Amino acid sequence: MTGLGALAVGAAPLAGGLLLGGMAGKGNSSVADLRAVITSELELLQQLPEAEVARRAALKRMIGEHVDALLVAQEKSREFQSRTRYFTEEGHWRDIVLFVTILLFAVIAWHADHHRPVWLPLFIATLVVAVITAVAVVRGFLTSIRADEGDNDLRDGDNDPKRLS
Repeated sequence: MTGLGALAVGAAPLAGGLLLGGMAGKGNSSVADLRAVITSELELLQQLPEAEVARRAALKRMIGEHVDALLVAQEKSREFQSRTRYFTEEGHWRDIVLFVTILLFAVIAWHADHHRPVWLPLFIATLVVAVITAVAVVRGFLTSIRADEGDNDLRDGDNDPKRLS
């Protein structure tokens, strides 16, 4: 197996590792850690005597910086979620993974011995399934784009028609 088939076989474990790593790193643990730090700093501020004005001011300034960092992290998280919404909603990521897997299988099947009697039906079935999954991926992507266009940021509740009236 040379060329593209060897590349596909070599890339399969790497692709699996990337998917596993992406799923493992899904949460945003730094935001939770920052909240714990802010909570502990607020407790420390309550324990400091009123006479230590300089320390209290420095600690308040530090708490303010951490709150600002928390707000920035939340905004970045919200932007990332809106950009990757297609992959996380309704199982679209599974369609993409299935399509990539079928393409890799087609490459490997192409480099198999063509003189076997089952090669042609197997390759045709692989191509048919690849087309079906490609249609599912494109349809889901277009549905996601249409949903984003009609969204107008009503997810936040700021422009909720029920609240505006």
